[in-house]
Amino acid sequence: MKSLCVLLVLVSAPALANDAPAAPDCIAAVTPVVTLGFGSRYTDDSKSRSDFDEDSDAAVTAALKPIDDFITDLAKQTDYLLQADVAKDPPPADQEAQLAVANCVIDRINEWAAAGALADLTTLGANLSAPSRVGGIAFAYDAVRSRIPPDGRTKAIDTWLSDRARQTMIFFDTEAPPRASQNNLRAWAGLAVTRVGLTLDDPTLIEWGAASANLVACTASSDGSLPNEMWRAKLALHYQLHATGPLVVTAALLRDARPGLMGDCDGAILRIVRFTLDGLADPEIVKTITGKTQSVGGKSKPARDFELAWGAAFLSLNPDSKVEAFIAPIEKLGNSKLGGDQRLLWPNGSAAAAPSDG
Repeated sequence: MKSLCVLLVLVSAPALANDAPAAPDCIAAVTPVVTLGFGSRYTDDSKSRSDFDEDSDAAVTAALKPIDDFITDLAKQTDYLLQADVAKDPPPADQEAQLAVANCVIDRINEWAAAGALADLTTLGANLSAPSRVGGIAFAYDAVRSRIPPDGRTKAIDTWLSDRARQTMIFFDTEAPPRASQNNLRAWAGLAVTRVGLTLDDPTLIEWGAASANLVACTASSDGSLPNEMWRAKLALHYQLHATGPLVVTAALLRDARPGLMGDCDGAILRIVRFTLDGLADPEIVKTITGKTQSVGGKSKPARDFELAWGAAFLSLNPDSKVEAFIAPIEKLGNSKLGGDQRLLWPNGSAAAAPSDG
């Protein structure tokens, strides 16, 4: 019986910190998506942009799927590298495996850079949707860039990401519809440009990303609701949640460069987070604003795990028991557009948080 108990302890014990994970196989080359264009997901007569046209919705998802799959595959590679970083003194074989994975990510992104991927955005929907995808690729690139000596590949990727970031800035500053220029889509654009700016050490991009997060956050009402999301009827809370992630992660990325971002506009991002979580706990809060039953929230329609992945970044900035309670049951806080496993990216936000004042 004693030996059985010992065996059970050994089986159930967690892996030691210096146990490096097995390296994933390199992902196969993916045909770059250069031209992107599609219509709206919603019916033409949906004034609140909350009624889906099934055929159009499916067409948009199909157009974005090759890009989203590519970003997901990249995040699986970089998650391995981030997890391997936790291991102490990896043996040479593990070091070689990590280098191989880093080169794989560089090679795959370079193929997209060389082709000028996502340069030809032919519709409004494509211009609004592409930035978050560029951001996902930029997160993967940042995870490997310092592991590889600069070469022709990194130079090409740097140029491509800079071009995509500036393309995003021009569109949102000059062509985006009024609401889109200040809602969740602008928040995702700001995050993408911030990530590229920090990776390339480009002050112009960093400033635009910070200003974009500030622009969106400062539209928040006193209760933390975002007016540019609340008009979306039954989808209001869904899009409030969709805006919260990039705002929080942008603030975390800019903790050193723009330390006042979380406190701007009377702590707007904090208010946004609290309203979002209160709404998820009790969506009637949002129904009182919109008059519509929400598509997410409450015990019957909880947020999906990836939609709460930003919680680790938030806790790295601001210990908060409510945020901790939301994310504690989630085994993996994975979101490829935020760079993969958020507990690996924001380890200071992984431990139990102390109760906040609010």
